[in-house]
Amino acid sequence: MRQVALIAGLIFSLVLGNGPGFCQWDGDPVSVERLILDARQGDVQAMCKLGLSYYHGRGVLKDPFKAKCWIKQAHDLGAERAEKIWNSLELWQYSGNCDLGFDLPVQAGARQKKNYIEPVTGMEFVWIPGKCFKMGCRDQDSHGCDRGESPVHKVCLDGFWMGKYEVTQEQWISLMDVNPSRFKGDRLPVEQVSYTACWEFIQRLNRETGLGFSLPSEAQWEFACTSRGKKSSYAWGRDGFQPRANCGGCNSGSFRGRTAPVGSFSPNRAGLYDMGGNVREWCRDIYDRDAYKNKAHGKKAYKRGDLDDENKDRGQSHTPRVVRGGSFVDPVSSSCCRARQSALPGIHTYFMGFRLVVDRVD
Repeated sequence: MRQVALIAGLIFSLVLGNGPGFCQWDGDPVSVERLILDARQGDVQAMCKLGLSYYHGRGVLKDPFKAKCWIKQAHDLGAERAEKIWNSLELWQYSGNCDLGFDLPVQAGARQKKNYIEPVTGMEFVWIPGKCFKMGCRDQDSHGCDRGESPVHKVCLDGFWMGKYEVTQEQWISLMDVNPSRFKGDRLPVEQVSYTACWEFIQRLNRETGLGFSLPSEAQWEFACTSRGKKSSYAWGRDGFQPRANCGGCNSGSFRGRTAPVGSFSPNRAGLYDMGGNVREWCRDIYDRDAYKNKAHGKKAYKRGDLDDENKDRGQSHTPRVVRGGSFVDPVSSSCCRARQSALPGIHTYFMGFRLVVDRVD
């Protein structure tokens, strides 16, 4: 029996990359620096070692997000063991955008400021510190739980910057030259923009700034809407009875039946405006009605081989995408932070817009 246990342990360590000749290191901080340098130069073995080190907290602070990113990068470069490590450690559950700067040192004080103004369009961003939270609809949520909104499952996010407001028409025009919106006004949110058009805007912005703006993941969006994972059904709190916001059943004053200038109503506790009204907002995720169920049971939400790349296939097919948040035409129940909807990437309506996120601004 002891021999069987030893053999089983050896096989398990080989699968996870801890066996002889693979991912062994002494935990010295100098070794970590060397691994990072080698990994940045394309060494897939170093990437696997770093991924396991970050996941287990060996010689570095435990950081499953960085573990996910290094293993994903090793897989993309052809490392055969990366997918085994990915599935064994269930790295798909850790959300965040694995841009090229995910393991760069943070400059002192760079992430301590609360707001950032993007210099090309003047968009304002609010820093949302990362942590783990319970994502999904709870039994006590007043709007009830749709099949696609449950069960509740744990999600861990790295910190990110999120647009303080929905992207306005003035900001859209500054890069795109045309205004597709039905309701015209510089400070009104841009609407009648498809998922595909949003990514064209983002690509132009990234070329101008050299940064990595994107649509939020739905985990980022929900985390921000609930004021960093608080037990809030709505951006304005737990009570859904005619709040001061711009939704169909809200107390929207003179803006009833149309969009309102961004920031016309009170922000949530994270400092974000219009998370519960004005226009629905595109997210970057592929819509899967059973995504939460699959994640809660340790299964992949999408087809085998798709290593959590929500940025892949940016609107170039007919794959439905996630839409979050209520709009001026929606009832209060649709404005719940955990409510999920879907739309084809080519759809554009007068009650659908977007806001952006970025992981680094330094």
